[in-house]
Amino acid sequence: MNVARINCAHDDASIWLQMIQEVRKSSRECKLPCKIYMDLAGPKIRTDLSNHENGKLKVTEGEIIYLHEKNIPDKKKKKNIICSHKGIVAQLRKNNMVMFDDGIIEAIVKNVTGGYAELQITRVPDKKASIKPEKGLNFPDAQFNITPITLYDKEVLPFVKKYADIVGCSFIRSAKDVQKFQKLMHNGTLQKPLLVYKIETTEAVLNLPEILLQGLTEQNFGVMIARGDLAVEIGFERMSEIQEEILWICEAAHTPVIWATQVLENLNKTGMATRSEITDAFRSSQAECVMLNKGDYILEALTALNDILTRSGGHHIKKRSTFRPLKIAEHFFQTNK
Repeated sequence: MNVARINCAHDDASIWLQMIQEVRKSSRECKLPCKIYMDLAGPKIRTDLSNHENGKLKVTEGEIIYLHEKNIPDKKKKKNIICSHKGIVAQLRKNNMVMFDDGIIEAIVKNVTGGYAELQITRVPDKKASIKPEKGLNFPDAQFNITPITLYDKEVLPFVKKYADIVGCSFIRSAKDVQKFQKLMHNGTLQKPLLVYKIETTEAVLNLPEILLQGLTEQNFGVMIARGDLAVEIGFERMSEIQEEILWICEAAHTPVIWATQVLENLNKTGMATRSEITDAFRSSQAECVMLNKGDYILEALTALNDILTRSGGHHIKKRSTFRPLKIAEHFFQTNK
């Protein structure tokens, strides 16, 4: 491990400090450098079901539900959900898509009026589908006027500036957002932490050239392909294509890339890898950095990833094939001499 990531959306400063101290202690003992990367939380757009006694809302395909910005008691609209972030509902438009829980449940906006949006469920995973609290909300084709820097981000900023070598900037959508982070992070700071801009929305993908140009106004910066939210935003079937385009344009801009989200996820959680995730991990060698999440089998996942990246490194220098001698061909010629 070269970088330890701390997600500021979870825990608090006392826990983060313990993590940092443990990482630095281990780094000294092993004589291996390890940077501290801290992700700013950004705007948290989540489901709030505090108005439901059982804590979740069962939904079926074709059903009408209501998305509010605050709890509005209405006996006619028992199927209602509160959006945790103020200002979202008012900016929705008819026919906008709404995705719940990493895109598991899909809906479309039928109408927006009176402080709430009327949604029709268009896809559910099974007949027992439920919308649960504190799950992510995505709006792939909607455009919002939302600042990527929240009051909470500003509150934790002194700690982040003091301890982080690298700072992850969430919810980036345009060059203007990049400027905001540059000004916020580097204002009055002698030691400037390096910034990583997380590409996790459709707007960020469309505006990537201008994001890179603004990033290049500083000597060093990076990009993260945040594949969790990004796949929901652009559609799972386009994820492979889009991440390839991001890698290519970042290489043209001499910008390092972090390949993130669900790398060797099954191995990390259960101890057994799927065939598809091994192939995915192999493709991750095209980036400069690969991120693993926490899990009960993290050491096994690290070992496997290291082995995969070492092997794939002989075949590729990033996206350029090396055309080294192939073991399959060698074996064929040896057995047929």
